[in-house]
Amino acid sequence: DKDWNSMYAWSVQGNNAIFTIGTDHPIHANNPHYAILNIQEPGASLVNEGYGGIVVRKGEKYDFSMFSKIMNGKKGGKTVIRLMSKDGKELARTTLSVSSRDWRKQTAVLKAVADADSALLAISPQVEGEYALDMISLFPQKTFKGHKNGLRADLAQAIADIHPRFVRFPGGCLAHGDGVDNIYNWKETIGPLEARKSAPNIWRYHQTRGLGYFEYFQFCEDIQAEPVPVIAAGVCCQNSRGGGQQGVAMCDMDAFVQDILDLVEYANGDASSKWGRMRAEAGHPEPFHLKY
Repeated sequence: DKDWNSMYAWSVQGNNAIFTIGTDHPIHANNPHYAILNIQEPGASLVNEGYGGIVVRKGEKYDFSMFSKIMNGKKGGKTVIRLMSKDGKELARTTLSVSSRDWRKQTAVLKAVADADSALLAISPQVEGEYALDMISLFPQKTFKGHKNGLRADLAQAIADIHPRFVRFPGGCLAHGDGVDNIYNWKETIGPLEARKSAPNIWRYHQTRGLGYFEYFQFCEDIQAEPVPVIAAGVCCQNSRGGGQQGVAMCDMDAFVQDILDLVEYANGDASSKWGRMRAEAGHPEPFHLKY
């Protein structure tokens, strides 16, 4: 989408509020942008429309989380989190208190009271002030196998039902990327979500990297398929913008190969090894038994 930008799918509903993008003091250097919501008078909401709307089902629970802080010495306070139908009907509600001067992760649970195929997520500070918000997330509690940050249950089950012998990830053109600097870097896709480095791919879609190498390996294990991570062969795609196919410089090749060796350690290494420890910290102390 040629109109994609940092505000895509977000808007302000209501009056006396200004929505901008900040970069001065992000949560992490890999995640440099965050929302600034200046509430001059309570009543407005920061709204996300989802992918053509958010599907919710009556009685289901949804995990909400975000990082937030108060800016410019304001006090902050109660913030209402809601799921709304497009005609304004409230489908779920909870509240948080946003008052920290430093980035703080907050979580809550929303329980839907009605079905909707095209709901909106609304964040409504009840106290005037300037709010910094980032990593705003809404997940159904019923993910595939119940994993936090898990896969969409019906789509993942559809793949599981095929009983694939292997799963190749993250793909072909995605792996070798749009130029040498865009070659897929698995290390940018692991660890805390707020520390993962987003990137465009060769088709210029935005990747948040919320789905990363840990999640790929975990899915393979869940469906008893061999994990087959795909590594670029030191060259980018021949269709790369600004120069076509190029190779990793020989002075950088040792580091490129080391990244691949580190991937093997991440998948198979003991929990006491550097990269095996990161896998263990993510919740999987045992190796993933990578063969290929």
